[in-house]
Amino acid sequence: MNRDYKLGDIASCIKNDLIGLGVTKLQLLKLQGFEKLSRIGALLLWNIIVIFLAFFASLFAFIALGFWFSDLVGNFAGGFALVLLLYVGIFGIFFVFRNAICTGFQNKLLRELEQDFEFQSLEFRV
Repeated sequence: MNRDYKLGDIASCIKNDLIGLGVTKLQLLKLQGFEKLSRIGALLLWNIIVIFLAFFASLFAFIALGFWFSDLVGNFAGGFALVLLLYVGIFGIFFVFRNAICTGFQNKLLRELEQDFEFQSLEFRV
């Protein structure tokens, strides 16, 4: 039986393979992080777009409502003052429930982070 391999050569090969495995695992972890970051970024961008469009839709609706109230009251100042009171009421409701609204957004983001997230440890399995 001929032994051409030395113990040092085998240990060196195993060490190089383990280093390569560790680098590959770190790259995989980095790519999974980028995937999660892109999902969160897309979710935030989509929410910003929806809020922006809802803002302009409500702005035009409140302008129309101001003209309608103006017609009912008989002058523009009174109609748009009623719209201002409506705005103050809506902002007051948002102010009262701001913690619940923020918690809802945070929960939505955390659910997106947890979705199909599998923690892969960096332990080396041979």
